[in-house]
Amino acid sequence: MAGEIAFGRPRGPIRRAPGIRLVPPQLTATWLICAAFSCGVAFSTVERSLSAETTVGRRLGAAAALAVVAGVQFMVSDLHRRALLPGPADLVGGELATRSHSARWLLGVGASAALWTSAIALPVQQFNEVGGLALVGLPILALVLASNAWPPGTSGRRTTWLWAAAGVALAGVGLAMGRSVWQQTPDAAAPEILAGPIQYALMDPGSGTWTLRSEGQQRQEVGRASTRLPGEPFVLSGDGLHLVYVDEATRRLVQQDLSGPGARHDLTGPLTGRPLPEVVLSQDGRYVSVGPEVIDNRTGARTRLPGVGRVLGFGPDGVMATTGRRALAGSPDTELLTIGYDGTVRTRAPFDPTLEVISSPDARALVVLTEEEVLTMDPRTAEIRRHAKLSVPERYSTPKALAWARDGRLLIKVDADAEKEFQLVDPGTGEASPMRDLPANLDGAVFGRIQ
Repeated sequence: MAGEIAFGRPRGPIRRAPGIRLVPPQLTATWLICAAFSCGVAFSTVERSLSAETTVGRRLGAAAALAVVAGVQFMVSDLHRRALLPGPADLVGGELATRSHSARWLLGVGASAALWTSAIALPVQQFNEVGGLALVGLPILALVLASNAWPPGTSGRRTTWLWAAAGVALAGVGLAMGRSVWQQTPDAAAPEILAGPIQYALMDPGSGTWTLRSEGQQRQEVGRASTRLPGEPFVLSGDGLHLVYVDEATRRLVQQDLSGPGARHDLTGPLTGRPLPEVVLSQDGRYVSVGPEVIDNRTGARTRLPGVGRVLGFGPDGVMATTGRRALAGSPDTELLTIGYDGTVRTRAPFDPTLEVISSPDARALVVLTEEEVLTMDPRTAEIRRHAKLSVPERYSTPKALAWARDGRLLIKVDADAEKEFQLVDPGTGEASPMRDLPANLDGAVFGRIQ
């Protein structure tokens, strides 16, 4: 087809049509059906993208279909309009035959390409048998007609307005069909409701999707959660009933309520080109922080917290946060803040940003882990209320705090053998015991409600 496209490339000024017909009427009609119908389908996807979520692939399919139709129509029209150079009859006949060959294959291949690229713009699973046959039958018919030699002739009486009217009608049919397909397609592929709160979520490297595990070990994939970059936000609330992730299709941060159907809403606009924010959910999922902004999911109120680098938790008295992110030893001075939900800073206290710290379930205290101890800290003054010796297996670094269990113990991860890697610690006594019934290879898991 490279030669056909090169032949159809415009050369010099466009001139008046010489009044020849380069392709048979049957091929012209087939091209009109495929082109007009493809444009209608593409426009239905464009219309859909203005009011609802559509994937990047479907938008590209719609754009490609429109580009194919416009490009083929321009090149074939130029073949008809280009003036014939004077010369012997056999040379003129040879040029007409070459133009006819180019025009036939442009229309044949163009009809197939337009129809197939427009199909990409729609959810293929919604196509019925008639639509499937059309996607196969019309391209085959167009290619068969293009392969048959046809002697060029004069165009006879002009019927341009009839072809235009037919094209508009067919485009309208394609638009109507595209709309009907979109109406049958749900807006969001949200996770189904599982029996019980979510215990943990783990990304499957094989399929590249996040999988939720309920307390009954039921599985459910979150197909829309993005996994394209390491460290993309994927957060579970402490009650295991709320989930925040980056939507693969829209690149927006969304929150999903797993306790009921349809409770899914956007937290941000598209994050493309922006630094990925740190996300923290409250225990009950009501509050979520996206970077330094706190969102109340019950009222929709958004409050920006000036000077906040890291949110630690949400409690009845407000937000616990620090003025800097977690850092290495020797980092600049950091303050521990308590902030009201109206954004008012209530207390300030010096804080070590190197500490491994987690908010208590009721967010009235902070629990700090060191290599030897578990400490309880007052978030208003940063004073230590209680010390307890940490009784866990031998390790080489500070344990990592992960989540809270129903009985008030803290799930931590230590550098130990696989069967002792996850420990449940009592913050009051420091006593620990291995977490049972967890599978191996839980690196990178996100925890919710622990039994």
